[in-house]
Amino acid sequence: MKAKHRMQACVAIIVVLMMNLPSLEAQGRQPAEPLKLFVDFSRFRGTDRMLYVEFYYSFSQRSLTYVVDEQGLSAAVDLSISISRGDSSVFTDRWIVPHSFPDTNAVPGSVNLVAISAAELSEGDYVATVVGRDRNDPARHDTVLAAIPIAPFDESKVLLSDLELANSILEGSEGSPFYKNTLEVIPNARGIFGGQQLCYLYAEVYNLQADTSAIEYFVKTVVVDAARREVISRKKPRKRTSESAVIVDQIVVGRMHTGTYSVGVMIVDSADNILSSASKRLFVYNEMMGMDSTLAQPQVRGLASLYASMSEGDLDQEFSYARYEARDEDKRQYEALTGVDAKRVFLEEFWSKRPPGLREEYLQRVEFANRYYRVLGRPGYRTDRGRVHIVYGPPNDYDRHPNEPQSRPYETWTYEEIQGGVMFVFVQRVVNGEYELVHSTHRNEIHDDQWYARFAQPSY
Repeated sequence: MKAKHRMQACVAIIVVLMMNLPSLEAQGRQPAEPLKLFVDFSRFRGTDRMLYVEFYYSFSQRSLTYVVDEQGLSAAVDLSISISRGDSSVFTDRWIVPHSFPDTNAVPGSVNLVAISAAELSEGDYVATVVGRDRNDPARHDTVLAAIPIAPFDESKVLLSDLELANSILEGSEGSPFYKNTLEVIPNARGIFGGQQLCYLYAEVYNLQADTSAIEYFVKTVVVDAARREVISRKKPRKRTSESAVIVDQIVVGRMHTGTYSVGVMIVDSADNILSSASKRLFVYNEMMGMDSTLAQPQVRGLASLYASMSEGDLDQEFSYARYEARDEDKRQYEALTGVDAKRVFLEEFWSKRPPGLREEYLQRVEFANRYYRVLGRPGYRTDRGRVHIVYGPPNDYDRHPNEPQSRPYETWTYEEIQGGVMFVFVQRVVNGEYELVHSTHRNEIHDDQWYARFAQPSY
């Protein structure tokens, strides 16, 4: 079986109706909400030991600036993607996603615009920077960063691709850019599903002949809620008829409460041993079912269970990661603690006093910093770029200058939503060294208007 209809790069758009949102005023050309870009990706087997990475983009029609032209009422988003490995760019692409209404008096309710592109990547750690700009108001834009680790493809084991969440999966034709394996798979980059929708799942499994101990294998689908309770669990047998296969499933979200879930697909044997697995997070908004009252305080219960399985060394490492969130008093209290139990209680209380989900987001930023900003023996979270990424999140815009002949390597990060707009400047003052923060317009950070002459301009 041909595992997939492959393209080095493809671009398309599709309009997907959203959930019961008010319509635009027919004459209203200004956006009704900020431009917010949602990005997801899935890794599939490519050619010559490469992985084929699909990128899915989504943004609301209500976030665009419309103008009257010969088409009627028109808007567009200028999308670009840059994939880098270290300081080297390995892939770039740019395209326009248009949207128009021929009749300005018949503007429909809010719709969701979806686009797709793809690239083949070899083994390594990559960062994808995706920028979306309002074509009719370029000052309105959004930037999303995605860490993309590409592991070696092991042909000796059964392997499952990433799981793709989709709004629909139907029989398709090769003319559709969403076409793969005879299907048209319309992605849901947001991972948000309404109570009347079905959540479709798509994945590919490879190397099925690597395990010939049984003629059958099983596809197991599991959905768990925020308290790690299974709300769906089912297992279906499949015959090993070829080296690879397509997996398609669907989740009826109308039977689920509003909340965050994790959906997983596993390839298992007859004894329920997991051969390979993939999972993704999804959010369900179900007005009829509402929230599950037993999940009112899932964070506290979840942290107690989590820390009970962690060693003292792991606890110390997590608090070290939390250095930018902790106050001086927190640091003094933790340093005075003795014994693993006391540290478990401290960390449980430390995070439970903060907004739900903050720990997960914070540690995800730490993981990103450690992967991409480490320098020699210095972990990424201890570097200047790592600290800024952890504290403030990914910037709205990057401006990198790695190889200019008249300056040392430097880069600027811009945040538009902080203090009316702030900038951070990092300079690599030593060859192959750390990018050091030398200037910022943030009121609580280092400030030096002469940063270029003092740090970036070579002394030779």
